[in-house]
Amino acid sequence: MWIERYLFNPSFFQKILSFLFLPFTFIYCIIVYFKFPKKYKDMNIPIISIGNLIIGGSGKTPFTISLANTIKGGAVVLRGYGRNSKGCIIVKNKDILVDVKESGDEAMEIALNTDAIVIVSENREDGIKKAKKLGAKYVILDDGFDKPFKKLNIVIDVKIDNNFCIPSGGYRYSRSYLKYADIILEENKNFKRVVEVPECENCILISAISKPERLLEYVKTDKYHFFIDHYQYKKDEIQKILDENNTDTILTTYKDYVKLKDFGFNIKLIRLNLEISEDVIDKIKDYLVKYD
Repeated sequence: MWIERYLFNPSFFQKILSFLFLPFTFIYCIIVYFKFPKKYKDMNIPIISIGNLIIGGSGKTPFTISLANTIKGGAVVLRGYGRNSKGCIIVKNKDILVDVKESGDEAMEIALNTDAIVIVSENREDGIKKAKKLGAKYVILDDGFDKPFKKLNIVIDVKIDNNFCIPSGGYRYSRSYLKYADIILEENKNFKRVVEVPECENCILISAISKPERLLEYVKTDKYHFFIDHYQYKKDEIQKILDENNTDTILTTYKDYVKLKDFGFNIKLIRLNLEISEDVIDKIKDYLVKYD
């Protein structure tokens, strides 16, 4: 998609546009500097924040799933981006309590793949308090890098070609903000992705994840249809895409599956597992032990 190429891997002409936006980037960076927390509130529960510096996907959700399955007894608190609901909502407490429209796709993906309590809330403090009431031993705060709580700040560091902050580039925070991270993670060093693609001779790849073109690294096909991140699928729209491509089978990710599964289509899943290195798990466990 044009905007993602502009933000992450700009062409020559996109770089010119990027430079033209630099005065606005300067203003943005000043606002971020003053908004970034200088004081941190102790919520009396260990909090592990999983964040990043760039816009869009960097592996936060699969990392959260892997961590929640490795260290049991936690709750995951996230905004629930793209949901058709407001306020603090319990998505899962042993059982799943809402549908994907109320939870958002990422929260439902976590709920279906872990035993953790899952809560969505625009106000993360409300979500953390709810997790404590429900008996969580610790909280994983999805996308919590800039949230003003005492926490273990884990940042997944993804380097991109465009080194500017928005709107000139794909960084939400400049790389200098890595100084606020307690643990900095790099793919293939501190964790690795294990991707399993099922056999599918006449499928169409459909996805609405951030930077969906990265799926083509694992799926060798010329039949694909990508949407913007967190897109809310419509059944007739998907049926039309299937008809135009002379297929009745969708190949997709789990994040997309939670929004497609009730439409009744044939779906084959790309499985993504994230393996976290033992030294990172040991550092997280050490934080939890010291907190107690």
